[in-house]
Amino acid sequence: MPYILQTNHLTKTIGHKDLVKDINLHVEKGEIYGFIGPNGAGKTTVMKMILNIWKPTAGTIELFGEPLTPKSYKVLGRMGSIVEFPTFYEHMTGYENLKLHSEYMGYYHHGSIENALEMLDLTADAGKPVRNYSLGMKERLGIARALLCKPELLILDEPTNGLDPGGLKHIRDLLQSLSEESGTTILISSHILSEIESIAHRVGLIKGGRMLQEIAMKDIRQRRLSYVEVSVLNPTAAAFVLSEKLGLSSFKLVEDGKIRIYDKGISPQELSWALAQNQVEITSLAQKGETLEDYFLKMTEEENTHVKAD
Repeated sequence: MPYILQTNHLTKTIGHKDLVKDINLHVEKGEIYGFIGPNGAGKTTVMKMILNIWKPTAGTIELFGEPLTPKSYKVLGRMGSIVEFPTFYEHMTGYENLKLHSEYMGYYHHGSIENALEMLDLTADAGKPVRNYSLGMKERLGIARALLCKPELLILDEPTNGLDPGGLKHIRDLLQSLSEESGTTILISSHILSEIESIAHRVGLIKGGRMLQEIAMKDIRQRRLSYVEVSVLNPTAAAFVLSEKLGLSSFKLVEDGKIRIYDKGISPQELSWALAQNQVEITSLAQKGETLEDYFLKMTEEENTHVKAD
């Protein structure tokens, strides 16, 4: 399978600290690849190297089947990006900022600026100075700029900062449309895993500068555990009932009085009855499945266990 983007043992060291080490990333044409991990995991560092902003200490990067070098100007012209918070000429209007970017990129296509503004719902604000834009509007203008030249590969570093729920949905729908209808390949990073879960085809899990795993979302869904989640007023009493009265062993106490029961041999009805019989008050009970965040946390726990064992 040829990849639009591939990194091989990509490493960046500053001083004696490895910001990232041995990152192997494989992004296929037309897919949405979620690059996920906590803040400080190394996502931005990897993206800066892909965009030739930073040079790798070790390892290589391939874009569109060609090695990335300091002189890879043409290949970078096939990409659009936001890395960290987008910056603009604040005294200029949104339209003027996009026009300047078009001129810088040598991209002159009639209606392209208007189209980018429309896609990000910024047409009505195009004539306003950017200094008058809200945080969310600046984020959307940054995405408009990244899309302006119709890139084949779109690299977005935490692109939904400052967006309200309506803005988040708009961006999710837009990215899915670009992938499905235009064949745009998208590498998007986020520390908010729920944002990625609904749109990504595959994800790369990174923590502490190291890649934990690359996996297709469909494979995660197949591996997920189903469980019963019950919220109670007295978790300690509930845990006693589960272990001593019902003989269950596969359950976990989580936040806010919630307990997740993974044992397959008990139904929600049986669980509810047993707790009620033992005077444990239930506030909610539901059958659920693991989220991407649950999967990531499980992978992190397994990695920590492996490191301690070594």
